[in-house]
Amino acid sequence: MDYKLTVDFAPIYECVTSLSALVGKQNHNALDAGPPWVRQVQAQFAPVKLQRMKEVMKLTDNFSLSPYIWSCPGERAVEDFLSWFTSLSPGEMYEISGRFGQTVPANLAELRDAAAEVIRVWNDGYFSTINPAILEGLQQEATARTALLDGKNGMEVYEAATQGMRLYPSETLKQIILVPQYHARPLVISSLYDEYVFTSYSCDALPPEEGRPAAALLRLTRALSDETRLFILRLLTGSQLTFTEIVKAAGLSKSTIHYHLIALRAAGLIIVHTSGRNTSYSLRLEALNGLPGQIGDYLKG
Repeated sequence: MDYKLTVDFAPIYECVTSLSALVGKQNHNALDAGPPWVRQVQAQFAPVKLQRMKEVMKLTDNFSLSPYIWSCPGERAVEDFLSWFTSLSPGEMYEISGRFGQTVPANLAELRDAAAEVIRVWNDGYFSTINPAILEGLQQEATARTALLDGKNGMEVYEAATQGMRLYPSETLKQIILVPQYHARPLVISSLYDEYVFTSYSCDALPPEEGRPAAALLRLTRALSDETRLFILRLLTGSQLTFTEIVKAAGLSKSTIHYHLIALRAAGLIIVHTSGRNTSYSLRLEALNGLPGQIGDYLKG
């Protein structure tokens, strides 16, 4: 059974993504913005507010807001969404969670109120002050990506947007919602439910500074500058391997291989094959074949 692919964007998506990027300490080194952005933003908040945001995001770790953002009618700017979200009755919240097959915690309303509280603090202290061109670029990306859909090429559009993630149809999967995101670049983040998948994919919403290389070119050249990553690419040439098989062949720790696979995925150098809960990897030649052209275009400027 084929799935339906929809591209969606609203400012509240990026607000939540940016907050998750800040509090997700395990991914700070993988972010394009990196620890300098984290330190700069943290300095804008009192320690007690930072701690509260971390605590609430940890509490709501298994309570994704994506189904609620997707279900929200009308305008979905941050305040518009929060006004609607906090007005939902417990019954309405359970209905939305149940529709997506989301595990419903007993204290759903309490988690909602806590999440709304920290999102409002985050919006007031940081998100409302970001460069508006970021949100404009993300909206333009969503519009352009939607224009590529013809109803039959969902898998191809998904793979192109995510730089190599290939999500196969299944008997249960009905719809994928693709959301461009900026703050967590180059990560691709998915929330999986029985019939729905929400995937936030990396989008370089702002152009590079004059004379500087594009972020995509930097990710590609950096990915190829490491011996272990080149070895992994060699392993995947002509093969489709699981994470465990790559770890065993490389003789390195799981955390190290995970770090290298993030870099290779960000550069679009590998295909991530996902079928149900099973994942494997293979070489994605498109990125390698396009490297000479990207370097040539940059040098000619």
